[in-house]
Amino acid sequence: MIKRLNKEIAEIADDGTERRIAELQKKRDGLVALIPKIQEYQFGLNTNANRFLEIQEAAETAVTNATGDTTMTAEEAAALNTAKDEIAENIRNLLNLYYPGFDDGQLALRMGQDAESLDALTAVAGTIDAEGTSPTTNDNRPLIDLLGEIQSRASTFQSSTNTLVDATNEMIIDTQKRAFDLEADLTQLTAVEIARKTEEIEELKLKHANLLKAISVSFEVSSGLGDVLANGTQPPPEKGSILNLFI
Repeated sequence: MIKRLNKEIAEIADDGTERRIAELQKKRDGLVALIPKIQEYQFGLNTNANRFLEIQEAAETAVTNATGDTTMTAEEAAALNTAKDEIAENIRNLLNLYYPGFDDGQLALRMGQDAESLDALTAVAGTIDAEGTSPTTNDNRPLIDLLGEIQSRASTFQSSTNTLVDATNEMIIDTQKRAFDLEADLTQLTAVEIARKTEEIEELKLKHANLLKAISVSFEVSSGLGDVLANGTQPPPEKGSILNLFI
């Protein structure tokens, strides 16, 4: 009876619920593990967006300071060279980012070519050629034109990067929501199944307890009846025995 009870309890416990719970847990854990990775990618995007803005503003200031006249003084040339070196350094500090499903167009890599172009040009005291002059007198006009292109490019890249930041926000919110939904399903499934299994197991125990009680009572009745029958068939006392007085 006990072996049978244990077998039936085991069948109730192993009805596929544990497998379903394990599957839900695996899906939930997978989504939860994704969130920090998306946030790390988003942090990189925000960093690049800020650096693009710094590059844009620095290039705009450098161009404004250098184009007030048709000539450049030694002080202006030195200031422009310092500015272009700082801009090149900021460009090199941009992060190369990647996350499945997102494409930033390799903006950091593309702008990295501008850093090399800046390194190849040096402002000098002297003439600032008019736009479109070819060949140029010195590097002043090519450097100013390149800084203007960098300003425009950095502005565009910042806007594109901010768009990706918004997209990662949506992805994080969606991933969190799906993880919460799975957690709710897990909680409900676990609570409901535990209650159901507990009730079924208790019913089984009660059923077997009643069965065992019935067997016990039946055994006691049978044993008592056997004693009565056995006693009833014993031979009477011998004649002359005092016990005959009670028969």
